[in-house]
Amino acid sequence: MAQESALTPELGHVLSRYLEIQQEERRLAEEKRSLQEVLMRHMHGMGRDFWYPVVGGQDLKVRYTATPQVRYDEERLRQRLGDRYVHILGPDPRKLRAHLAEIEPLLEPMLPVIGSPTPDKVRSAIASGIVAKEEFQGAFEKSVKRTLIVSRAKPLDTEDIP
Repeated sequence: MAQESALTPELGHVLSRYLEIQQEERRLAEEKRSLQEVLMRHMHGMGRDFWYPVVGGQDLKVRYTATPQVRYDEERLRQRLGDRYVHILGPDPRKLRAHLAEIEPLLEPMLPVIGSPTPDKVRSAIASGIVAKEEFQGAFEKSVKRTLIVSRAKPLDTEDIP
C-alpha cells in the first residue's frame, strides 16, 4: 500500500469542496430529471416529436421520443419454447462480454472484421516471435488515463490503514 500522506489544510478544503460539488451534482441531476418529466408530459400531450420555443430570446429545439422497451422472462420462454427458443434470440452485448473468454475461439475467423489489437495480445505475439517489436514503431499511441474517485469511506474501508 502506498504511504499514507498527511492531510494538509489545503487538501482538506479541496476534498470538502469536492464533496459539496458531488452533492450539488446529485441535486441538479434530480432537478433536471423532474424538469424533463414535465417537458415530456407536455410534448406527449402535444403529440409532437419536435418543438421550437423561444425562451429568453434564445431559439430552442426540444425533441421527444418514446421508445418501447420489452423485457423478456428468458427462463420462462426457454422452458415454454424448448428447441424453438433459439429462433427468437439475437446477440446480446452484455452476455457476449460476460462469456468472451469462452466464445473467443469461435470468433477467431471473424477477428479481422470485429477485432482490435490489445496490449496483452501484442505482448504475447512479440514474445512468441509472431511479430517483431519494430513493426509497431509509429503504429500506436500510448497515453495514461488517470481516474480519481472520491467517496465516503465505509468502516471496513479503513481497516487496512496502519
